[in-house]
Amino acid sequence: MSATTKEDRVAHANALIDVIARHGRRFFHNQRHQRNARIELRHGRVYFLDDYSGKAIYTHKTTFENRWRGFSHGGTLRSLVEQLRDYITKGTLLSRWVIAPAYVHTDGDIWGYGSAAEAVRAEAWKLPLFAPEKVVQAEGAGT
Repeated sequence: MSATTKEDRVAHANALIDVIARHGRRFFHNQRHQRNARIELRHGRVYFLDDYSGKAIYTHKTTFENRWRGFSHGGTLRSLVEQLRDYITKGTLLSRWVIAPAYVHTDGDIWGYGSAAEAVRAEAWKLPLFAPEKVVQAEGAGT
């Protein structure tokens, strides 16, 4: 686990949510209510405050079918929130490619962010919650 506190990691997660909310289709931002989603730590447990519904959603696994009542986003963003939960609770760094994941063999991304995908990635990857970029050594290099 990294040397940061859970509170520090909550701040990093909320900074990422704010980056995503400023770009492209503005996921995690609700125009009508003029608010972004947030993550809160309550008694050591991670809650997602939904931007649309305003509900606090318990992100940890439960015995009740693990439904996220009040979560107004799809499965890809739920997976991202679960990874943020694991980052906050365990210090597990996120892969860089969870941000506007690219479709295989196309120029598109599954978030539909289009040209904004590069901007959101560039800003997001400056945050300390991402694993370092893997450097691939060229074939035959160093021999």
